[in-house]
Amino acid sequence: CSSRTRTGSSMSDSGRRDPDPDERSSRGAGRSTESDASPTSQFGNVKGLLWKRLRERKGRGVAKAEPPAATVPNGERVPSRSGSRESLLPPPSAAELDLSGDNVVVRPVHGSVVGERFCFQVITGEGSRSFGCASLAERDRWIENLRRTARPNKDNCERLELALSLWVYEGRDLPPRRRLRCHLQLDGTLFARTTAKAAGADGELFWGELFQLAALPPARALTLALCRDDHPTPPLATVTVPLAELAAAGQPLERWYQLSGGDTGERVPSVRVRGRYREVRVLPIVRYKELAEFITFHYRELCARLEPVIALRHKEELAGALVRVLQSTGKAKAFLIDLGVAELDRFDDREALIFREN
Repeated sequence: CSSRTRTGSSMSDSGRRDPDPDERSSRGAGRSTESDASPTSQFGNVKGLLWKRLRERKGRGVAKAEPPAATVPNGERVPSRSGSRESLLPPPSAAELDLSGDNVVVRPVHGSVVGERFCFQVITGEGSRSFGCASLAERDRWIENLRRTARPNKDNCERLELALSLWVYEGRDLPPRRRLRCHLQLDGTLFARTTAKAAGADGELFWGELFQLAALPPARALTLALCRDDHPTPPLATVTVPLAELAAAGQPLERWYQLSGGDTGERVPSVRVRGRYREVRVLPIVRYKELAEFITFHYRELCARLEPVIALRHKEELAGALVRVLQSTGKAKAFLIDLGVAELDRFDDREALIFREN
C-alpha cells in the first residue's frame, strides 16, 4: 500500500525540480519519516523500490533453479524433489539412484499403500524408494523411461510380464460394527488394501473395489487378510489363494473364500472376490513386425472375421489390444472411424440400433 501511495504522489508532482546534489546526499544520509513524506524524495524511493523488487525477483529465480539432474531417454528428467515428482521418502532423490544393476525393478505402487495416488517404486540393491506423480499418464511415462534407463536393451530381450486384476466385492459373517480392511499380499508382501468400512449389525460389508496390479515380481500365492483399521496387525483372519489357480482359469475366477485363523468370534467370515492372474511371455519386438504390419493394413477384414466367432468376454480385451497396436503405428484414429462408418453402413436406416454392438 505504501508503494502505491508513493507512486501516486510522484506522478502528480512530476513537474517539480529535482533537489540539489547536496540536498540529495544529506537526505540520503539522514533519511527519516519526514523526508520520506516529501514529494521530491518519493520519486527516488519509487525507483529504488522498483530496482529492489527487480533484484529480489532475480534472486528468487536463481534460488529456485534446481541443480542439473540425470536425464533419461526422450529428454525426460529423472523425478526431482519438487512439484509432483517429490519423493515420498527422505533423500536421496531418484536422480541419485543407481539403475545400473541387473535386479533393478521399477513398478507402480497402489495409492492405498503409500497414501497418495499415481505413485511408483524403484527397487535397487540398496533398497526401495517411492515417488509420486500428478497424473496416471505422467506416472506411466516415468516408469517406462526409468525402465529403459535400467535396461536399454529391453525391447530386444524375451521377458515375462506378470499382472493381477482383482475385484474385492463383499464380505459376510464379519465382526459387526468394526471398521475393517482387506489387505492384498503377494508372498507376504503388502501390495494394496481396500478402504476401511464398518460392517453392519448382520456382519455384511460391501467394498466393490478393483485392483489392477502390474509389473509384479514372481510370486506363488495371494493372501487376503481381514484387518481392523485401528489395529491392522495381527489380522483377524486370512485366506491364501494359489496364483496358479487364478492363472489356470484363463478368465476371471469369482468365488467366495472362507477366512480362517485369528479372533473373529463364533462366525467364520468369508469374502467374495473375482480375480485373474496373467503370465505373458513377451518376445523381442522384431518378432512382432509382421503381425503389426498385418493389423495395420487389414484391420477391417480381421474385425469382420473375428466379430461373429469370438466370445463376448474376449471382445473388450481384443479391442484394447488392437487399439494399442494401431496407436503405436499411427492408425488408431483411422481404425475407430472405419469401424463407425462400417456400422452405419450395416444398419442403413435402422438408426435405433446404431452403436449397440461391441
